[in-house]
Amino acid sequence: MNLLNIELKKILPYSTFWVILILVFALIPAVFYGIGQIQIQGAPFDMKQMYRFPGVWNNLTYLASWFNLLIGMLLVILVCNEFSFKTFRQQVIDGQSKSDFVISKIMVMVIISLASTIYLFLIGMLFGLTTTSGNVSMFENIHYLGVYFIQAIGYMSVGFLLATIIRSTALSIIIFMLSILIESIIQIFVPAGIERFFPMEIIANLTPNPIYQSMMVQAQQMQNMQMNGQVTPPQMDMLSLGTTIMVASIYIMLFWGVTYFILTKKDIR
Repeated sequence: MNLLNIELKKILPYSTFWVILILVFALIPAVFYGIGQIQIQGAPFDMKQMYRFPGVWNNLTYLASWFNLLIGMLLVILVCNEFSFKTFRQQVIDGQSKSDFVISKIMVMVIISLASTIYLFLIGMLFGLTTTSGNVSMFENIHYLGVYFIQAIGYMSVGFLLATIIRSTALSIIIFMLSILIESIIQIFVPAGIERFFPMEIIANLTPNPIYQSMMVQAQQMQNMQMNGQVTPPQMDMLSLGTTIMVASIYIMLFWGVTYFILTKKDIR
């Protein structure tokens, strides 16, 4: 609680923290609403279906996952400020250990991720309750909120590691925002199948594309039909959600461990 209290005293008066957080919280429902209003001539579906239960949870968390990059960038700024303003150095001089520093930042990640997840729950309930009719389970697929929570921590953990290594706000943000592109380039040169296990790929796939999910369901249905000798289904090459969560969790803990290791080896300048 003492570590958390110290972190809150540093973060709450910081205007950049509130600007980024409010920007994310404002853009998610605005963009989600805007996409649902798109009218496509001749389309066999109504875009407003994305607001309805139970699909709203997958649709909303997938959209919100793109804004997790901003949340990760926020963590980068907070950590780099510790080095730029010498607060990390002063806290170590005052008796705080380097492990305390890591733990305090993990608590910040959890709080931000939890706040974002609760906010998405409220948005999802608002859209779902105002657009859904009929006997539909509103809590079906709500597990995507829990997956989003892990994903938000994952992106911030990547930002935490990069900020600790680089310690320059501008350069850390650039590397963080380009990390997906850099990883995609590296994936070209690795054997097929291995690219699915790259860290940013795993974290991004925690909230799957709803269209791809629909294709997966259709493929599964076709596979069931094929078992009856009716048709050959298309092959959908994607890790299961359970496997993705497990690998992502391992990566997150690995990021924390490497960050702590780097802090113990670097000086406190």
